[in-house]
Amino acid sequence: MKVIIRQKSGMQYLYADIFVSSIRYKTTLGISIKDGVFNLKEQCVQGGTNSETNILIRSFKTHILDMIRRLQIDGDLSLENIAEGVKQIRERLTSVKSVELADIYLIPYIRKHIERSKPIRKEASITQYKYCLNKLIKYEKHKQTRLAFTDINLDFYSNIMTFCIKKEKLAVNSISKVIKNIKVWMASAYEEGLHTNTTYASRMFKKPSEDAENIYLSEEELLKIRYTTLPSQALENVRDIFLLACYTGVRSQDYHKLNNLNRIQGNMLKVRTEKTDEEVIIPLHPVAETILEKYNGRPRIISNQKFNTYIKAVCKLAGIIEETTLTRTVGGKRIATTKPKYECVSSHTARRSFATNAYKAGVPTLAIMAITGHRTEKVFLKYVKVTKQEHALLSSVHPFFQSGE
Repeated sequence: MKVIIRQKSGMQYLYADIFVSSIRYKTTLGISIKDGVFNLKEQCVQGGTNSETNILIRSFKTHILDMIRRLQIDGDLSLENIAEGVKQIRERLTSVKSVELADIYLIPYIRKHIERSKPIRKEASITQYKYCLNKLIKYEKHKQTRLAFTDINLDFYSNIMTFCIKKEKLAVNSISKVIKNIKVWMASAYEEGLHTNTTYASRMFKKPSEDAENIYLSEEELLKIRYTTLPSQALENVRDIFLLACYTGVRSQDYHKLNNLNRIQGNMLKVRTEKTDEEVIIPLHPVAETILEKYNGRPRIISNQKFNTYIKAVCKLAGIIEETTLTRTVGGKRIATTKPKYECVSSHTARRSFATNAYKAGVPTLAIMAITGHRTEKVFLKYVKVTKQEHALLSSVHPFFQSGE
């Protein structure tokens, strides 16, 4: 099976020369170009200003090949059906509607998708979409190309990975977001019938992953933070919100829900999470209950950016200063960074601290997951910062290891 695009000498139009089984069919594509500028071997129009025409040519070939494969699978391969299929493809690709940029090119489609998503997606998702879009815009500029749906193949996958690693020097988990969203957008466009390219769904077109190294604060460290005298009300407020999160396990975007309005049965909180829109029931730890009482059930919440600055100052004053080394892959290289532990603390440290301390205290994994809202144990265990030695110590107190018979 072959589809060869040709230009007759002295003519300005392109036509497809189709060979399959014993059938040969020639048909014009409805694309006009200058005589002599079409490169038969490369199957493209020569010259740097013809990228859109070349994308359209590649799109024609892809659609025609897909159409023929479907006819073969269905047992309907015939000259008449090929002719009708090509006619429909030509009408679809050269109609007024089809030449809209978002119907052919990836980036215009992404912009359209983001606008449609704003009323129904969380702000964090839109921010991530825009981050990934920016990386693709930079990629196009670097490669001096314009990405069409038909260009998203395994060569593209290799090139975008190299670009993110070598040029942008992104961490593995940042690259993962880019690949994940490319797959989301390609799948969405596929569902809309804008392309038939399914390479994005290949097992080889996978998002990379790396278990991030992060810290947690032990019960002893939380005790030091709790009883440290702080020089200002602002720092004291942030300290209390942080401790409240350390004993409830909520994400920073749900801090504003830690109040008496969400209390049920006196000693529990019912919170509908922003990220997953899932309802969780949280038993109130005595420390959390004391903090809520201190603020009459309505702690004062500040922006996450200010929070992360202030909580580092709080932890420094509390003596959380031991040297801590974290390693991650950036730009394809493993990089170890050593700094005082307080500099590694952020709002998300509270959630990891809750999961880890509850796990080490012997709270059943499924019970903790019901509070944190994790749906799989695999994801949950990434939050639990317990060493192999600590796992062994936890196991050693189990009756199985205590029995002498």
